[in-house]
Amino acid sequence: MISVFLSLFACGLRIAQVQCVVLSDLPTPSFVVDLRALRKSYRLSAESLPSLHIPKHGINLFPRTAGDENVMFEAPSVDVTFEFSEGDSAIGYLHASVVKSREDAIAGQDDPIETFLAELDFPPSLTGIARETGNDNDARSYVYPGARLVLGLNNHHVGSYYWARSAGAGASMDAPGVCFGNERDSGVLRWEKDGGPIECNSNDGKRSEWVNFLRKGDTVQLLPLAGQDCLLQFFRRFDEATGRSSSSENSQALRIFGVSSEGKPLGSDPELVCEWVKCID
Repeated sequence: MISVFLSLFACGLRIAQVQCVVLSDLPTPSFVVDLRALRKSYRLSAESLPSLHIPKHGINLFPRTAGDENVMFEAPSVDVTFEFSEGDSAIGYLHASVVKSREDAIAGQDDPIETFLAELDFPPSLTGIARETGNDNDARSYVYPGARLVLGLNNHHVGSYYWARSAGAGASMDAPGVCFGNERDSGVLRWEKDGGPIECNSNDGKRSEWVNFLRKGDTVQLLPLAGQDCLLQFFRRFDEATGRSSSSENSQALRIFGVSSEGKPLGSDPELVCEWVKCID
């Protein structure tokens, strides 16, 4: 009897583990909302899952909980601008994976090699609306709003290097001296100066040191510099909605996820709570 109980208990643990999806399991690129920060900013209850209204573009996004096909059309709506002030907890993050590490950099393709840190699967064109530069006498070029690398919401397990996660406002702290470049619409992380970590790293030697150890498959988060425009790009990129329905049949996932570390130990990988979908009448 005891052995049967233990077998069932182990099976239950495996099922629970399968059902629990954390931030590092999510597809990339994606837009991640820190539910704790969202609820605090808008004074919502601890269990609230609001609809998101993006006022600049008139977009409405509706939540559905993880593992549930039903869309919550009656959820209370909040106007979200994703504006961010230094020292506050950011609400929206860009979630990306490393597709090329420092050790995989190719001379002639990733120059200057001295400043190359990693290439992400988050194209700069997904960060917002392009702005045209140059004049009639110059070749036209386009600049996207961009994003900045931050310490992020989940722990860094980077090769043999570990940087413990700070929570709350600490997650939105910059990785000093690291820039997110626009090269061939590839999201490249570089040191801002040729001297690399010696010139660019912060005095505490930690807040950006971990970036040196990024490997293919690691995940990182960035803060969008134009959050509403970035969400518009997600809306366009994954726009296949065909109608309004209470099921997933006529709703389209946008890779916009809500995560939370409520009730988990500090430094834990936040758990997926919901996703937001778009529907049309």
